[in-house]
Amino acid sequence: MSQAADLGAIANQLAALYRARVNANIQALATQHYGASEPPVIYPNLLWFDSGTGYVKLRDPTNTSWWTIGTIGPPMKWTNVDIPQTAFTTGDVKQTFKTIADPGWVMMNDGSIGDGSSGATTRANPDTEALFNLLWANTSDAWCKLHAAGSWTATGRGASAAADWAAHRHILLPKVLGRVLAIAGWGAGLSNFGLATWHGAEYVGLGLNNLPAHTHSFGVPAHTHTVPGLSGGAAGASGGDRTYPTWGGGVQTGAGGGFSGNTGSAGSGEPHFNIQPTCYVNVMIKL
Repeated sequence: MSQAADLGAIANQLAALYRARVNANIQALATQHYGASEPPVIYPNLLWFDSGTGYVKLRDPTNTSWWTIGTIGPPMKWTNVDIPQTAFTTGDVKQTFKTIADPGWVMMNDGSIGDGSSGATTRANPDTEALFNLLWANTSDAWCKLHAAGSWTATGRGASAAADWAAHRHILLPKVLGRVLAIAGWGAGLSNFGLATWHGAEYVGLGLNNLPAHTHSFGVPAHTHTVPGLSGGAAGASGGDRTYPTWGGGVQTGAGGGFSGNTGSAGSGEPHFNIQPTCYVNVMIKL
């Protein structure tokens, strides 16, 4: 009897038979189907403990791919055997105070992912393929750029995610370090932002267009200026003596018109800190 058939016969059995069958299958999992490489013989519903990643994997019913269903501790943990809707799947994100990613996750550290030959900086491993495909399909190359194998030469999206993966390219993870996570899309009266888009600045300088229209007024009121009187006396000049009359009193100028204008500019133009009270955490994303 194959392991798959044996597992299918466990339900509704007597306790002794149930234990025997479970023990037999765990033994098979720990011996024949243990290792960093997939088993030499593969069939639907096969269990395999991938010692390279620490994951327990189940072969899908069509015998075309592996499903990661849990990890082996201690103790042994089955995280999502029934694949509930609440389970984390590829591309899910969680915030944490951990500094090392959980198994099956990578830290979002503004690095890149790809296969073992890609030169990716966050994780270079075949187990990143599902996340690579998701980011390739759901984000713009403007925000999650593709780079050539082993370099930071941007290539742009190729014909398909499969083609870029086969070319050993690596893709940037969305940038989250020092940034606030927000919801993509748009609402009434709001701008439309796509997945992985980022923008904003810690410091913002205000330009003239950022200020409300205003003036700084000043003025000088209408007023007079007094000219003092002069004393008369003789003044010598060639050709004879001359005298000048005495100017006995002062005189006032006429009232002049007032004037007004604007003051010169003031201020140093320093940018202002643009961040609300914030607590910072780490973010990881599911492979």
